Amino acid sequence: MEIEGYEMPEELYYTTDHLWAKVEDDGNVRVGLDAFGATAVGSIEYIDLPQEDDEFDAGDAFGSMESAKWVGGLTMPVTGTVIEVNEDIEDELELLPEEPYGDAWLILVEPSDLEADLENLIHGDKIKSWFEEDIASRD
Repeated sequence: MEIEGYEMPEELYYTTDHLWAKVEDDGNVRVGLDAFGATAVGSIEYIDLPQEDDEFDAGDAFGSMESAKWVGGLTMPVTGTVIEVNEDIEDELELLPEEPYGDAWLILVEPSDLEADLENLIHGDKIKSWFEEDIASRD
C-alpha cells in the first residue's frame, strides 16, 4: 500500500523506528529499513551492521547508521541470532532508498520466539494509521 507517497507492503511487520521484518518461507526473518526510514534522514553515508552469529533480543540495537544530519541506532524487531548480513549494502548505500524492500535488506535472523515478537510489531490494517500519525508528528 502507498501512504503519504511511501510504499509500505502490507505483508511486512514494522517497528516504530521504521525497520521492516519479513517472515521467510523457512521461518527466518529478513530485516531492512522501510521506504521512509531509508529517505527521511537524507543521504545515508555510513551503516554499521552486526556479525553473523551475534544474538539480540527484540528492541536491542543491532547496528547504526549515519547521514549528514542524523546518527542513530537500528533496533532488532525480533529476538534471535543473525545468520546472514548483507555486506554488499555497506558499499552500496544508494540502494537503501532505491530498493528498501529488495536488495537493500540488512540482516537475516533465525528467531527464537517469533510469534511473541510479531505481536509487538505493526502489521496489516494498523500500518496506515501508525504511519500517518508518525509522519504528522514529524511536521
